[in-house]
Amino acid sequence: MIGVTGASGFIGGHLLTQLGDAGFGIDLRSLDTPDALAAYLLENDCQAIVHLAGSLPGDYDADGVALRLAQRVVGAVSMLDECHIIFASSIRVHSRDEGVFSVDSSVAPFDSYGAGKAAAEMVLLSSADDARPVTVLRISSVQGVGVNGRAQGLISVFARQAASGGPITIMGTGDSVKDLVNVETVLDVIGECILQPPSAAPHTTIIPVGSGRSVTVSEVADAVRDCSGVDVVHIDADPNDLSGYVDSESTNDEWLDIVQTVWGAVKTEMGVA
Repeated sequence: MIGVTGASGFIGGHLLTQLGDAGFGIDLRSLDTPDALAAYLLENDCQAIVHLAGSLPGDYDADGVALRLAQRVVGAVSMLDECHIIFASSIRVHSRDEGVFSVDSSVAPFDSYGAGKAAAEMVLLSSADDARPVTVLRISSVQGVGVNGRAQGLISVFARQAASGGPITIMGTGDSVKDLVNVETVLDVIGECILQPPSAAPHTTIIPVGSGRSVTVSEVADAVRDCSGVDVVHIDADPNDLSGYVDSESTNDEWLDIVQTVWGAVKTEMGVA
């Protein structure tokens, strides 16, 4: 069985649906000690955990939350005979000086969210052994529509502004580069990781996950403007912005398809004709 933390979230909701009878949700709010979590995992014959739960960028104590949850997961898994941990980290563990993110990019987080993910990575990776391998996924900006019909990601922010009559607001010049990865791509990667846990010492794998294509914030805003006809304006820059994309095989212009999907979902959600 595959356990999923953060199963009520955007990625987790999709993943639990795909897993069907092979998956179960893990509520870390109620399973608040390693012992309680371990007992629950044993009860469900857990062979792998996909750890998605955590704070969002900008949340209070994002670094502390990420670290504490990772410690709880490691503590629980240490009581199991075997269990593969798959951790959803972020490209925000990297420096803003990188521009292109790869498995060899330095870990130099610039905000508390990235620092929390980096600290969690360290705890998880250092716990790995042959019976408890660890896979870390450093994921870029995930886009799409949740199982509840609500769109998520940068595109959805612009789409909601447009559906409300505009304007679409760009923070800064709009030249910041993003890597907009479809949630379906992330789910595919997670599925492959479940089937192929790290087998060789040190029994760890780090995988950057993205579309492999750079797109500027202005390009995204212009695409939503083309769908909606509303104006685009610029406001103050975000001091915690991260610009860059993942070094992976390109999915070409898939993000334009996501714009259409998200725009349709947002119009339905907000009752816009």
